[in-house]
Amino acid sequence: MPVPAARAVPAGDVPTDASLTLLSIPGATQAEVDTYWLTRVYQGDRLPQLTLRAVALGAGLGVLTCATNLYAGLKTGVAFGVAVTAALLASATHGTLRRLSPRVAGAPLSLLELGCAQTVASSAGYATGGALVSVQGAWLLTTGHHLPGMTLLAWTFLLSALGVMFAVPLKRQLVDREQLPFASGTAAAATARALHAGGEEAGPRLRMLGVGGLVSGALTLARDGFGRVPYAYAFPGSLGGVSLERLGFALETGLMPVGGGALLGVRVTASMLLGALVVHGVVAPRLMAAGVVAPDGDFLGWALWPGAAALTTASLLQFALQARVWGRALRGLRGREPRQAPHAIEALQVPGRWWVAGMLVLTPATVALARVGFDVPVPHALLAVALSFVLCLISCRVTGETDMSPVGALGQVTQLTYGVLLPGDVRANLATAGITVNAASSSADLLTDLKAGHLLGANPRRVFLAQLVGCVVGALVVVPLFYLLVPEPSVLGSERFPAPAATMTAGVARVLASGWGAVSADLRVAMAWAAGAAAVLTLGEQALPARFRRWTPSAVGVGLACLLP
Repeated sequence: MPVPAARAVPAGDVPTDASLTLLSIPGATQAEVDTYWLTRVYQGDRLPQLTLRAVALGAGLGVLTCATNLYAGLKTGVAFGVAVTAALLASATHGTLRRLSPRVAGAPLSLLELGCAQTVASSAGYATGGALVSVQGAWLLTTGHHLPGMTLLAWTFLLSALGVMFAVPLKRQLVDREQLPFASGTAAAATARALHAGGEEAGPRLRMLGVGGLVSGALTLARDGFGRVPYAYAFPGSLGGVSLERLGFALETGLMPVGGGALLGVRVTASMLLGALVVHGVVAPRLMAAGVVAPDGDFLGWALWPGAAALTTASLLQFALQARVWGRALRGLRGREPRQAPHAIEALQVPGRWWVAGMLVLTPATVALARVGFDVPVPHALLAVALSFVLCLISCRVTGETDMSPVGALGQVTQLTYGVLLPGDVRANLATAGITVNAASSSADLLTDLKAGHLLGANPRRVFLAQLVGCVVGALVVVPLFYLLVPEPSVLGSERFPAPAATMTAGVARVLASGWGAVSADLRVAMAWAAGAAAVLTLGEQALPARFRRWTPSAVGVGLACLLP
């Protein structure tokens, strides 16, 4: 297929390897942009990419990223993208292997092999565990038992692979044509280039990653494995006649909150501290003094209801306020340039027959498993798959523009939908929400990796295959880890694993199943106040000028404080 000649582009308009600003060429047609990428950026035919050693390295690192994200999700309810971390780990691990056994490790990884290992590890760590942390945790809380191992394993893989398939037709529009930032993907590409070039910034990054991992791992092993370090140091004193220790004021000895705070940023973590002071320092003593909650009772069991109300309100309101974004997503899906001869770049994309074959296998398999494993009626399961495709489209668009995947809000949209369609059916409510959560996170992760590959000049077809390999690895690793970390329902909501995402999802499902009559009057009032406060904070954040927004408390951060000890 002939390649159109590239136009002469002024030097100031051409992206450079250092800046990775791709591909803003004023006045260029899409065909000319594609030609520039194919002739000046693409390296898939020159450098090895989807090699056995790159896949094996990524799979090995995927075990680590699975474990860390599952642990972090059960602790904080937040899933962290691991694209940059995976690139750092891949480079450090292979460099260490080459020093220890040069003959076994072989030549240095090519830039595209490094990107391939990062894709497999990122897919395994991020794309497979979201529903386990939220929806499957909620399933355990509401039903009191785990799903059979093979059912959960198949369910996790099918939904992750389905999300990968959903993202395939979106790649050309969101990554190539609109060139959405996908900030994590851009950062991963920049990191891979710096590591491969051996830049001055690579060494300190790798040393900090190694030292942080060793210190945190040793402390966690000494505390949770051998019991040599106390879990927390309680604060002395009392408040309102209740000891600070009973109210939850203590200094945790683990470094997970420190690392999570560094990734979440000052605004969210300061909002969590503000919420904790209000909830545990003001509300809890008053409730205990009034006898609403016994001094030795489960205050977090009470607080999770207003916390869930605040988080649900904030998530859905933020989702609604992004109407322009998901409107652009729906328009972009059908928006195409006038029909013309296919460009040579199309030969590198995932073939349409792969997509059709994948959907013909994954859709009926998902529907069948939803019917057999979760008792979801077949028409409702089909509707859930169709709805999830639309919600995945929105998730990919929002992730591309903001680098934040709104999977929590999208899962709640599905829960509310099936609360109307199948009222009283908690199992179906959670199962259909699981379809959306896993598929949406997997779709967004694939496009993030495709963005990184696009900047590095990788073959997009091979990035897609690496993502599918990561889904297999992630499912095989994360499901047994989930059973190991959460052997019974009492583990969730405890000091060790607060699991705020699971408790919130379970709370929404219970309310939708049993109605407001099952909620006590004091909790209904608290939920109304929490929802109102979350709405005010969310709307205030949008209405205020940009210079004041950083001083506005985060509704999500304050809401999380209700679910964390």
